[in-house]
Amino acid sequence: MTLQPVTLEGRLVRLEPLIEWHLSDLFQAARDESIWKYMFYGKMTERANMEAFIVNAIRLREAGTDLPFAVIDKASGQAIGSTRYRDICMKHMRLEIGGTWYAPKYQRSGVNLECKYLLLRHAFETFGILRAQFKTDLRNERSRQSLEKMGAIQEGILRRSAIMPDGVIRDTAIYSILDTEWGTVKQNIETRLERHASNNNMNLVGVGHYLGYGTHTPSKNKH
Repeated sequence: MTLQPVTLEGRLVRLEPLIEWHLSDLFQAARDESIWKYMFYGKMTERANMEAFIVNAIRLREAGTDLPFAVIDKASGQAIGSTRYRDICMKHMRLEIGGTWYAPKYQRSGVNLECKYLLLRHAFETFGILRAQFKTDLRNERSRQSLEKMGAIQEGILRRSAIMPDGVIRDTAIYSILDTEWGTVKQNIETRLERHASNNNMNLVGVGHYLGYGTHTPSKNKH
């Protein structure tokens, strides 16, 4: 069994396989330099950099190590960021969720939580993954707090593990969620999604929106 490109549908977002067509939207979404402070990709202020980002992501998908997604805001139909499965190892049934970024206006909006929910549910419940891993720059307190609030467990720190584009030598915090923990984590995330929906007058989890949604293969048509 191998992980195949798939589209994952939520209330706020749709995760669809990243393709060249997403370039224009993602380039606009990526213009704020603050997005890239803790990322390995460098700044995306030049269109050529975003082109290279997408081309490399597609290359890794073809190599079978990554499944990159464009994050589509369902309200506008525009791509607002990207996330992916990476370092996929089906032999040992493990993968990493990372390479995640969003336009600043969508941060702390419920988008990231829903994206993580879609990715984790698909990994654990469709493919039977045993372990989902996350890595983040030790300095990135917002990312670490988000992972811990979601229920991921910090396993340790890789000291002086990488050199960032700006020359900073990075320490990397490692987090994970195991298949044996997913039931509790899932319940926690669904409760938070329900609370977010209620606060925004959606109340969709209560009527089953996040429970039992399906997945479908992507259309090649523009949205």
